[in-house]
Amino acid sequence: MLKKTLVICSAGLLANALISCASDNTPQPLPMPKVQNEVTLKQGWSVSDLQNSGAGSFVPTIFDNAIFTADSGGYIYKFDPGDGSLISQFNTHQRLASGVGVSGAYVYVTTKKGYLLAVDKGTGKVQWQAQLPTLALEAPQATNDIVIVRTNDAEVLAFSATDGSPVWVYQKPIPALTLRVQNSFQIIGNEVVAVGLPGGKLALINLHTGTPIWENYIAVPEGSTDLDKITDIGMRPVLDNKTLCVATYNGKIACLDALSSNIIWQKKFNTTFGLVVDEQNVYAVSQDGIVYAFDKNTGGSVWQNKTLQYRKLSTPALEGNGVLVVDNDGYVHMFNRNDGHEMARVGTSLLYGVSQPLVRDNGVIYQSANGYIVQIKNY
Repeated sequence: MLKKTLVICSAGLLANALISCASDNTPQPLPMPKVQNEVTLKQGWSVSDLQNSGAGSFVPTIFDNAIFTADSGGYIYKFDPGDGSLISQFNTHQRLASGVGVSGAYVYVTTKKGYLLAVDKGTGKVQWQAQLPTLALEAPQATNDIVIVRTNDAEVLAFSATDGSPVWVYQKPIPALTLRVQNSFQIIGNEVVAVGLPGGKLALINLHTGTPIWENYIAVPEGSTDLDKITDIGMRPVLDNKTLCVATYNGKIACLDALSSNIIWQKKFNTTFGLVVDEQNVYAVSQDGIVYAFDKNTGGSVWQNKTLQYRKLSTPALEGNGVLVVDNDGYVHMFNRNDGHEMARVGTSLLYGVSQPLVRDNGVIYQSANGYIVQIKNY
């Protein structure tokens, strides 16, 4: 039986409440400026057969040169990454809350009844299931030995990939009010897992034992009310060489030394979206839809683009010389990495929010809440 959780707010709903429902004088986005396409940005292959699913909870994953994903209706899919053709699909006959993690012989998903399922990649048969303490709306991640799940009350659990037996549990006290997030942890190198927590804390945990290597605050909760004090990490930490970069809601963006946890630089920032790093910069989207580039080494401002302000944007992705974001109306925008001007735009069927981007040599792949998987290519 699922235990009751603390009051947990949806990141999207809360952000919308703060930005869109605060008053009748809510800031509205300006009309999108026309773009003179400097490069050819196109929709490649597209799949439209999936059921509507929670934005961000269902994440396409590449494994054995195939794309695996799932939908809320209980189906698990395997696609050819070259042309999007369906290789196989299986029906779990259960409503799913998130997916997928893949390793070895199994695909891992969570159900709306609070179970973690291990599904055989070849037959579609559920090999084992493990009950979770609460729902998990974040896709599992897996290695050959261990499956990691983060539940809605910020409990991080590890299970044996072989039989689903519990391995360890990591949980810290959480504030009275937290965001309900869909992307907050990342397995790194089959050795550690970086976990963003409510209250602005980032932890690096030994993957095999659950022992914290270090814990550090990226931002400290401030304000007079529980709502003001929400300072949660709602994005996957990003490792670049030996540097971890992360951002918080209503707090800061920061890069820190992954070995010592010492802060290299930090800036005041507000986001529940992810970020991406290249050789020079850290690219991030603020909660109000401004796209930023920060110098990777110093945190200095390189550029910002406000043309999509107050539109709901996705986690950025790198493609060619551009930074891609998707808005809620399905437009994919490409910004020049050097100066931030919008250099291309294309309309797609990706509506109402998209998954963590899957970046491939032949394009970027997104799964949307309205049941599409689309490849975006830069020619």
